[in-house]
Amino acid sequence: MRRKKSLLIPAVLAFSLCTGAVVPVLAEETSQTADAADNEQETHTQSATDTSDSPYEKGTITDTDFQSEWLNLKFTPPETVVMNTEEELQSVMKQGQTTLEEASGVELGEDALSGTVYEMMASSISGFPNVSLVVEDASLENMTVDQYFLAAQQMLYATGMGYTYSDVTDIQIAGQDFHVMETSVAVNDYEILQKYCTRKQGGKFVSIILSYTTDTTAEADEILAAFTPLNTDTELRLQNKLWSILP
Repeated sequence: MRRKKSLLIPAVLAFSLCTGAVVPVLAEETSQTADAADNEQETHTQSATDTSDSPYEKGTITDTDFQSEWLNLKFTPPETVVMNTEEELQSVMKQGQTTLEEASGVELGEDALSGTVYEMMASSISGFPNVSLVVEDASLENMTVDQYFLAAQQMLYATGMGYTYSDVTDIQIAGQDFHVMETSVAVNDYEILQKYCTRKQGGKFVSIILSYTTDTTAEADEILAAFTPLNTDTELRLQNKLWSILP
């Protein structure tokens, strides 16, 4: 049985930067997932997979927004949400690696985050909700979003935090189709709800991870709505491309 390792990062923002305890979780693909990715075809609609030919380019963060030409996304934070800096993103990644090592007992090398880019992160002034956008190299060319979620669940289980999961659903964000895995976990007597909104683009997994509580659901919805197309002409071209390949 062939085993092919990869680092899957469904960044688990169970805490906010305001409390200094944001926890991203890194997932190592199991051999079962690797074999399934070699043999199983995509079962969801093709619209959630964009085989973009343009080379990947990281987006830009300012005090007021986030923009990415490659993703054709713009994020303008609501009034009560603050954009986190590049330095804070790097700090989160290091904290997350340490947390995972402690939870799983697996020591990760210096290249543990190779192939993974934290595009942006924004947090409510009160801590919840918060959101991050992560782009990660696909370990296998034909690995699907469902298989990505499966590998993520396996590592979340390994943390011993008692995550529960919903069935995968679909959502549109900024005119783009994403698959959604919702999770729930109890942290310090609080129930933390999370949405992993993921799509595949140009051989990479693009994930918007939203963390919130039961009493901040409305604010969480506002955060997702704050993602808009950067270029409406690009959105139209993508739609026309999709229609051209559909029967």
